[in-house]
Amino acid sequence: MRDPELVLQEGLRAGQFGDKGKPHGDHAMGFVCFPDDTAFTGHVVDLGSGAGLPGLILADAHPETTWLLVERRTSRADLLRRAIRRLELTDRVTVSGEDAKIVGWSPARGQSDWVTARSFGPPGLVAEMAAPLLRSGGFLVVSEPHDTQIEVRWPTEPLRGCGLIHRDTWTTDAGRYVRFERTDEDLPRLPRKGANKRPLF
Repeated sequence: MRDPELVLQEGLRAGQFGDKGKPHGDHAMGFVCFPDDTAFTGHVVDLGSGAGLPGLILADAHPETTWLLVERRTSRADLLRRAIRRLELTDRVTVSGEDAKIVGWSPARGQSDWVTARSFGPPGLVAEMAAPLLRSGGFLVVSEPHDTQIEVRWPTEPLRGCGLIHRDTWTTDAGRYVRFERTDEDLPRLPRKGANKRPLF
């Protein structure tokens, strides 16, 4: 694994992080510190990649993965593409500059083993955007605030309506994380057009 400051060089130069890369790197790696022996392999979609967290860090550290980084802001999507070329990851990491709602109805639908999300939006929006991208049995991993109750932020029944069930929660020195598993339920109406304005929960 390369030094996080090297991986995040473009974002650091652009002032996207406001700090050194190391703590951000630790937080990104926490996404895959699972409480069990699950292997982090396969295809991953990172929602709201920004300047590369956690997507670039995890892609660089896990050569057995392929990635789609979703970032609708043009300047940040361009930053990501520059970083991917510099890091020589173009063979397995691509960027979509589309809104996540559009990606959810694209050929990427139902193709990912994992979806990651860091500061993407409220839980109901994250669930609605992520679930249609996952294959049955795939996982959504989200970074969470430390001082919240998972069962309150991620209520069981609305979550099931998005085809997701809570799997586990863990904490590292750098952050707190929650994982959800995709059921085999069909989601013919998700994601919705007005999801950003009307989160499901």
